Amino acid sequence: MKQIAYLLLDLGNSRIKWRHSASGCSGVAHSCSELWQQVADLPAGAQILGCAVGAADLQQQIDQLFAQHWHVLPQWLQVTRQALGIMNHYPQLHEQGPDRWAAVLGAHQHYPQQNLLVISAGTAIVIDTLLANGDYLGGSIAPGLGLMKSALHQATARLPHARGTLQAFPQSTLDAIETGCLRAIIGSIEQALSAAIAHGHPIDQVIVFGGDAAYLQPLLHAKAIAMDNLVLDGLAALLAASDGKLNP
Repeated sequence: MKQIAYLLLDLGNSRIKWRHSASGCSGVAHSCSELWQQVADLPAGAQILGCAVGAADLQQQIDQLFAQHWHVLPQWLQVTRQALGIMNHYPQLHEQGPDRWAAVLGAHQHYPQQNLLVISAGTAIVIDTLLANGDYLGGSIAPGLGLMKSALHQATARLPHARGTLQAFPQSTLDAIETGCLRAIIGSIEQALSAAIAHGHPIDQVIVFGGDAAYLQPLLHAKAIAMDNLVLDGLAALLAASDGKLNP
């Protein structure tokens, strides 16, 4: 049987990640035109599945691009109450970003029947809790490392915007900023771990993904692993199961 080609898209705040199932190709683009340069020679997809948290105009550009060149209109994930055995307890589903939902579904594929802390370490730090029984409890959102440092630089007269190093007792401005921001992020994660224990759900595995994942993962005092493309993994799982809700 001929394999049907699918293109999966993750439109984040700063990057577009993609994966083409039939060819096994994947990549990262920073604009619609760069995305097309990377995928133009791939077999046209019978279906395009996407998750979008980026600007609405970028999503519209991508719709027009693939409708023109592949004669396929992308479908975009919507957050649902339930998918792949996961129950979403967000009272107002429309308030939740589809990237969070897709990432939790992707994490579940890698570590089923475990209590998970799923951390997106990108523009924002998003810390979500998923229980072994499939209950997705939601989580917190805070500025990511780069955003924290950018805010300090923009809102103060003299603080620089550059990377320092994490120190027990910082003795330079760069190290003081880096340490302060990292401690804020690590503290948020430790609070989430403590909350899970307090409610009788000790975390079995911490999963970190996103641009700062490899930097952050070794600093965590927990069983943590850095992974790539959890959002695309979630989309692929939905596709394989024909589950979840898509918005054409």
